[in-house]
Amino acid sequence: MRILAVGAHPDDLEILCGGTLARFAREGHEVVMCHATLGNRGSYVHTSEEIAAIRTREARAAAAVAGAEHATLGFSDSEINAADPEQRRAVVDLVRDARPDLIVTHYPSDYMSDHNEISKLVFDVSFHATLPLFETGKPHHDVVAPIYYMDTLMGIGFQPTEYVDVSAVIDTKVAMLEAHASQVTWLRDHDGVDIVEQMRTTTRFRGQQCGVDYAEGFTPCLAWLRTRPRRLLP
Repeated sequence: MRILAVGAHPDDLEILCGGTLARFAREGHEVVMCHATLGNRGSYVHTSEEIAAIRTREARAAAAVAGAEHATLGFSDSEINAADPEQRRAVVDLVRDARPDLIVTHYPSDYMSDHNEISKLVFDVSFHATLPLFETGKPHHDVVAPIYYMDTLMGIGFQPTEYVDVSAVIDTKVAMLEAHASQVTWLRDHDGVDIVEQMRTTTRFRGQQCGVDYAEGFTPCLAWLRTRPRRLLP
């Protein structure tokens, strides 16, 4: 399969579904890891341009750790808008380039607007990407791809219906997140959290829920054309 994972910011995918993406890649699937924004507002010490360049390098390195392809949409932090025509066209082209059999993205009700808006964008526009007369200069995708929503930050307000055992790749997941060194520092200084330790704790808790050491939780988008009669997660 081809898997397209779309997170709002560099490091969101690593926190919330990095182990699953690493498993997909390890098992021979093609994985594209896309962050919608440049992470250009997450620093106390760099300019927006500087931190954007740093975080893009970090995201590329994290994708390489997983064995995935890296992509970005180049939006600005805090400005994702599911109603913006230019952003909608950008996501249409992302889907048409990636041609996914499965999409993973944010749950529609997380703690901040960028997560929620990219979730809506992906849901809306992954359908539009299949319309031949929605012309962007790229060939239309021929599949309305099923969507799996990944966990929220710290699991708040999210009840998984499917789990992926990531015990064998937890060190890979940690290495993916640690590749985002600037963000680990920013979250410590801005929010007072050790994001690597919090990720381990949440992944461990999801594992306890399903009887393994470490797991990630998901729920499918249950909409017409999105459902499949088989398990799609590893």
